[in-house]
Amino acid sequence: MSGPLLPRRGTGLLGGTFDPVHNGHLALAQQALESLRLGRVDFVLAARPWQKRVLTSISDRARMLALALAGREGMRVNLTEVFRDGPTYTVDTLRELRRRCGASEPLVLLIGMDQWANLTTWKNWETLTDYADLAVFNRGEAQPSVPENQKRWSATRIVPRETLNRSPCGFISFFDMPPHEASSTAIRRLLSQPRTAENTAKLEKWLPSEVARYIFQQRLYASGR
Repeated sequence: MSGPLLPRRGTGLLGGTFDPVHNGHLALAQQALESLRLGRVDFVLAARPWQKRVLTSISDRARMLALALAGREGMRVNLTEVFRDGPTYTVDTLRELRRRCGASEPLVLLIGMDQWANLTTWKNWETLTDYADLAVFNRGEAQPSVPENQKRWSATRIVPRETLNRSPCGFISFFDMPPHEASSTAIRRLLSQPRTAENTAKLEKWLPSEVARYIFQQRLYASGR
């Protein structure tokens, strides 16, 4: 018999280009809300990520996010990175959000296993937990190998996911979620192709209906980029 649920507390931070936002992103946010007992999840729109090419405008991606999250409890758009000049670095965003929310509010950065495996390539990666906790989600992938210095750094910081939201920052947890077929790359590829019944069925499954309608109205991704 399971014990009582812990109170919801803290803000999850799900960063990305959201080019476009899809149902896999929404499923991840919902899983994080439940698994980590967070008060909400912010979708942090990356305007100029230094490790990724962006295909649509900031305004289009912000609009798609707003449409996708409208009426969804516990989820909101965060435009902190949009108003910053220059390349987007996660550590700068965390520092800014920590300054805004104060010392006691739990902030939880949500990253995937692929990002965890590449964490040492991030700017000032060792200082990320000075500003937030890290929650690494696994969609059924094999546990990746990580560099030895990352293993040493994380060893004393790992705690059970149920306790992560008790601290404002400093710790690391892992949580599982079911695999999801949707990916922004696959969606963009389908949108660049003729609209067949099969492609339409996949897009209806992968995209929130409001986002799909906006994409077709604005003819986004139609050039095959």
